[in-house]
Amino acid sequence: MSQSGRSDLVERGRRVLALEAAAIQALAQRLGDTFARAVTLLAQAKGRVIVSGVGKSGLIARKIAATFTSTGTPAVFLHPVDSLHGDLGIVGRDDVAMLLSKSGSTDELFGLVEQLQRLGVPIIAVTGDPDSVLARQAAVALDAAVAEEACPETLAPTASTTVALALGDALAVSLLEVKGIRREDFAALHPGGALGRKLLQRVADVMLTTDLPLLAPDRPMRDCVVLLAERRGTVAVVDQKGALAGSSPRAT
Repeated sequence: MSQSGRSDLVERGRRVLALEAAAIQALAQRLGDTFARAVTLLAQAKGRVIVSGVGKSGLIARKIAATFTSTGTPAVFLHPVDSLHGDLGIVGRDDVAMLLSKSGSTDELFGLVEQLQRLGVPIIAVTGDPDSVLARQAAVALDAAVAEEACPETLAPTASTTVALALGDALAVSLLEVKGIRREDFAALHPGGALGRKLLQRVADVMLTTDLPLLAPDRPMRDCVVLLAERRGTVAVVDQKGALAGSSPRAT
């Protein structure tokens, strides 16, 4: 490929990023009282957050549900079609629902909307049309409209899905702060991987302090194996006085 061809590709990439950045900036400028109402509704919910959407909106909904869960707000993705074929059983009356739809008129959503209303579950709508049917049936409607998609001829949702995802992040982080989630709480939700190693930096973060697994020296080895399997690989062998058993180091 020629140098000019590569330059054209770079410019196309920059155009997409610029359009999506502008869409997020516009969203930030118009964020208002409805956002605060949505965060309050989520914070007051005694149950889980049920997040749903169809197509690309459904993929974004899955990510938002995962972000909520990882930041201290239990959430689950529910496909609107599957909800009408048995999966509605995961919805409780103490839950709150968050439904994503660019048009706000996605047919597959409205069967779920009807059932949520029957259960008395409040709905937060994230839609590109604040005057849509979905927005009118929601307790809170968040405006996720974009001036244009980054994809030529708007063939694929691009800027709109970026805005919806960013709005989900804004809700999750605001909710985390409202709930007072601390570093220690966040660490407990992320015990594995590089993030877990970064957050759990002290012995006190991982040590057991109550209900310790104890074993007398005369117990059979199979009892030790069972405790090791049940209690995170930790067993303390103690004598009759409850002191750790073992030989003392020789003085030199």
